[in-house]
Amino acid sequence: MEEKEWKIRPTDDNRYIVLAIYDITDNKKRTQMVRFLEQYALRVQKSAFEGLLTPRQLDEMAAVGSKIIDEKTDSFRIYILYDHTRVLSWGRGEVKDNDNDVIIY
Repeated sequence: MEEKEWKIRPTDDNRYIVLAIYDITDNKKRTQMVRFLEQYALRVQKSAFEGLLTPRQLDEMAAVGSKIIDEKTDSFRIYILYDHTRVLSWGRGEVKDNDNDVIIY
């Protein structure tokens, strides 16, 4: 299968490129997490979201998202991607490339 590659440029307006992923066992909590994350980022897989967030949005995502999960059975992670992040992608997904951002969907 053909590999797709995009370089994500660093932002100059104090925004962070983030990848938020979760593993939640309870259907109700999982639905709550999806609805919450859709306010901040684009769903790229069933349990993965990519977004370009301000520091305040990142703090809100972390604060609220971490309260949705049950720490004994679930997980929620936010990866903050800096500088010249490289994205490799296979399979479904289109790329939208505007002046400073690359969004794969």
